[in-house]
Amino acid sequence: MGMIKKIVFGDPSFTESQEKKRKLFMYLVSGGLTTAANWIVYIIFDIAVKADMAVSLFGFEFSLKIAVKQIIGWIVAVVVAYVLNRITVFRSKGNVFRELITFAGARVISFLVLELGVMYLMIWACEAITGVPASTAMTHIGSFAFTYDYLVKLINCIFVIIANYVLSKLMVFKKKDMVDYNAEDGASSGKEETNA
Repeated sequence: MGMIKKIVFGDPSFTESQEKKRKLFMYLVSGGLTTAANWIVYIIFDIAVKADMAVSLFGFEFSLKIAVKQIIGWIVAVVVAYVLNRITVFRSKGNVFRELITFAGARVISFLVLELGVMYLMIWACEAITGVPASTAMTHIGSFAFTYDYLVKLINCIFVIIANYVLSKLMVFKKKDMVDYNAEDGASSGKEETNA
């Protein structure tokens, strides 16, 4: 259990290189858990709400149901991601309110651009290329239908994870607020981030 705790929360015995690898690993783990939370909410909403409403905007027709389940999944994912990133990845001791607002703001940018914008662009491309609506089942897993919009969401997750890491590192978690076990006095410092 001791090694798991060191990997999750960091440890003074880690070299700068080991700490960078630990952070990357924990970002991938927290990203996976965040993605799982987003998907669980997305699927539950999809199963629970059968009604769909097509909306036309600027000559493009899109599903309001997809937008709503993306938004609800996003809200849950932002809360999960902030907690995990603050505690395990960036180990921040900064002001929670400032960080949460900045974190949510950065996630709004990635949400609008990637999770809605790029997702709808990908759905539109998929429908244009295949001629099949995004709500068409590709395969069934029991009574669950894996549709094209699920495939697009899966591909889109890769872009979202990368963008969110960059935004978190640049905008949210300040170097001065991060725990740096490699600093001489053991105090919070951004030393470990200077070579990242």
